[in-house]
Amino acid sequence: MKKNRLANYLGLVTASALLLTACGETETIEEEASVDETEETNEQAEENTYPLTLDNYTVSEDGAEFTEKEITYESRPESIVANNQGTAELLLHLGLAEDLTGVAALYGEGDADVSEGFADIPVLSEGYVGKELVVGADPDIVVGRGQLFASAEWGTGTVDELNELDIMTYIQTTSVPGATFDDLYTDIDNLGKLFKVEESAEEFSEVVTARLDDITASVPEDAETLDYAYIFGAEGNNVDVYSGAADTYLNDALSYMNLNNVFADATGEISMEALLEADPDVLLLVNYTGGRAPEDSLADLEANEALSSLSAIQEDRVHTIDYNQFWSYGYQILTGMEDLSNAIYSVN
Repeated sequence: MKKNRLANYLGLVTASALLLTACGETETIEEEASVDETEETNEQAEENTYPLTLDNYTVSEDGAEFTEKEITYESRPESIVANNQGTAELLLHLGLAEDLTGVAALYGEGDADVSEGFADIPVLSEGYVGKELVVGADPDIVVGRGQLFASAEWGTGTVDELNELDIMTYIQTTSVPGATFDDLYTDIDNLGKLFKVEESAEEFSEVVTARLDDITASVPEDAETLDYAYIFGAEGNNVDVYSGAADTYLNDALSYMNLNNVFADATGEISMEALLEADPDVLLLVNYTGGRAPEDSLADLEANEALSSLSAIQEDRVHTIDYNQFWSYGYQILTGMEDLSNAIYSVN
């Protein structure tokens, strides 16, 4: 009787072991099948997406003249060089930290929300980056401000030059003359498609819209339109007035705050006489890394007797703005707008 029980027990143990082994093999097979299915799904999704054709641009060798161009991307770029700080920050918001292999032009305040990811990106140059360093980073694509796609010491190389080296390009639509604030949504949408992060792009567009709505709501309903002018530097009696005529993206963005670029239609350099004649309500003093301290420039502006009649100086309406927030042609303009709204419209 005991022998039969023992035999039965051993039989059960053996059967259980065989069953467990079979289950383990089944689970392994199922896991491998699941991985294979996922990879197959990803490959199928990529096949369905690419080749992807987007409306974009080429630019002249000096980075000044833009030409519309359809660009076809045969596959998802896996390594990215951002030719300026703000572009890299935008790509980080879209979840592309692991794809960024280089950044340049660190000329302003960074976005604290993505500072940790930004710190991990190799800095090719703290100033504008040349073609040699860009190519040396071996990127699949260069993304960023259009004016920097130039065949010059400070340029990344032209679109055609980079394409000939099998390096793809994407010029921010916002950086092209004629752009409006809506082109920020175009860039976010295009980059979402190009890098297969459509959901992140859609979510970030909603964040942009919410912030813009808050900014416009902060402007009093009875606020009159205020004229402004950019001051890129002031030292002694020398004042560098910048027209911003080509920066239509910035001009349109600030129009949401009832601010009007008084030199939006100007050509050539802006003289002191032209500034005095225009007499803008607001002066925007540009601060950029490596430049003169804005408080020193402000002191010289206020001490300049030739400018003493300007309304902006008499009414203490000289406001410092950050280079990265404005001239990265990205979402950072919203931070600049928020700061200006607080400075101009807040009730003391």
